[in-house]
Amino acid sequence: MNKIVGMVRPSQLITTFGPGAIVDLPDFSVIMGGINKWDHNTMLRYSSDINEPRLKKKLRINKIKSIPLNGETNSIGTIPAYRFPEFHICPACRKLGNNRHFIEEDGVLFCQNPCKKIKTHPVRFLTSCENGHIDDFPWGFYVHSKYKKEYDFKNCKLKLIDSGKSGSLTDLIVRCDTCDIERSFAEAYKNEKLLPKCKGSRPWLGSKNRSEDPCEKERKILLRGASNLYFPVVESSIMIPVQSNSNPLEELVREEIDFSDDELINDKDIFFFFAKRNKELKNHNSEDLWAIVNRIKKSSDEDEDLLLPEWDAITSGQEYLNEQDFEVEKQPIPHRYEQLINKLIRVKRLKEVMVLKGFTRINPLPDATLRLSGEHENNSGEKSMAPISDSKLDWLPGVESFGEGIFLSLNEDELTKWEDENLNYATAVRLAHINLYRDRHVPEELIPPFPGIRYILLHTLSHALIRELCLHSGYSSSALKERIYSDRDKGMAGILIYTATVDSEGSLGGLVELGKTHHFESILARALSASLYCSGDPLCAEHDPEQLHDINGAACHSCLLISETSCENSNRYLDRSILVKTVATHEREFFKDGRS
Repeated sequence: MNKIVGMVRPSQLITTFGPGAIVDLPDFSVIMGGINKWDHNTMLRYSSDINEPRLKKKLRINKIKSIPLNGETNSIGTIPAYRFPEFHICPACRKLGNNRHFIEEDGVLFCQNPCKKIKTHPVRFLTSCENGHIDDFPWGFYVHSKYKKEYDFKNCKLKLIDSGKSGSLTDLIVRCDTCDIERSFAEAYKNEKLLPKCKGSRPWLGSKNRSEDPCEKERKILLRGASNLYFPVVESSIMIPVQSNSNPLEELVREEIDFSDDELINDKDIFFFFAKRNKELKNHNSEDLWAIVNRIKKSSDEDEDLLLPEWDAITSGQEYLNEQDFEVEKQPIPHRYEQLINKLIRVKRLKEVMVLKGFTRINPLPDATLRLSGEHENNSGEKSMAPISDSKLDWLPGVESFGEGIFLSLNEDELTKWEDENLNYATAVRLAHINLYRDRHVPEELIPPFPGIRYILLHTLSHALIRELCLHSGYSSSALKERIYSDRDKGMAGILIYTATVDSEGSLGGLVELGKTHHFESILARALSASLYCSGDPLCAEHDPEQLHDINGAACHSCLLISETSCENSNRYLDRSILVKTVATHEREFFKDGRS
């Protein structure tokens, strides 16, 4: 089948419907193909290179390729997708099979019943493992293994009978009419060890693609539309102005040299041979080029900090007059908060770059929620992440989003003093942080560092402001995002609340206008006032990490939680009792009476 079966937005190919994700369509469902299956001629010809050197360095790639837009569909082709799951079921006779058992017309499978053809639909159940592999439920093996009989794929006629008596899994019976045997599907749900071990299937990389390393993980039964079927692992950054003192020759080397080619960058003779035949490099001194390659290699071994350069660019106070995608404007601090707030900055224009590097199934990476802080890199974590290509490529897909925002930083002296006064609270939350990962059976060496109570304060303030800004900016709650800058050693203590869309006209002005001093003073006062009480009090206010093994303190859907797509940490590390005084009166709030 070679035809267009559906359309998705470029941003969806980086998040919800990236390679390895299942997309439900009216007549069947498909799994999005890996980037190794994309039309590379199309990508090279029509897709532009997103110039974000910081992300390229962090991900160790040479290019970030944008997704070709729909306006050029007639000339650029499509992103490949494969029918999955392959097993379909007839709603009339309950016949179970794949395209070999049904009639296929224009990609749609029909069952030839006595009177008419009936359109089939994909089965609801499939299997996956923690390594990201995915496969059809082994229907034939499952029903035959109970009776120790061999399953004959060509001759056995399977059915999935639904009695409809209770609406539970006990109503589902897997039956083989040929062998006259049947088995309740509920048995598999109760004991997944009845299923064979994972075979390492990776259908998004090709129908017959299997993992090179044998996978002996237990299969998990999942629904086709389950939320834990696909967790994209995305790196993102805010584009900042390029420093004027950058070395043009170094930029040229980065563009022309494939740093994923170990032989090229480690063998001097091979490099000289390559440089003499490269039309861009041949006119430069080979020794100088080799010195630059070694310097880049050394710097590549160091993990790229995405947040500190952004912090410096936003807080420097410098006006970037010639930058089309980055413009900031410093605002006077509201008089009421001048003791606690250090800077208030309107980010009038910004560009966010998001890059998809892989995905997981069943569980996110142990520290996937810390991806924006750059703390999630570890060999074990990378191994559990499923690849989006069958071999290492020098590029990854990305998308640019344009928007606006408000930046706020707290007074470092006041914040440090407050941290020192609440060391007992910090210890209690740190233990709750460790218990959170222990409960998920994460090995001790993979538990990410505790972000600190500074982070919890900034994160809580960010959520309070987002909820209030939604009421005044014209943006929905899911349209706003947060970016937390928190590091005591580096002197970072700020939040960026922003909105960004793929459209170049993504900035509507409704958010950045509220960053003006007289508007923001009212917004902050309302946000803090709303945090004093919750409709869930006193239960919400008494929810305290010092007594309960939970990473959140006084925080619930009624007072602090926001859309999952807006929060950088999955609605964790929140506690309004450290922001303002609640009815529980813990006496640890940062915004004291008379200053909020």
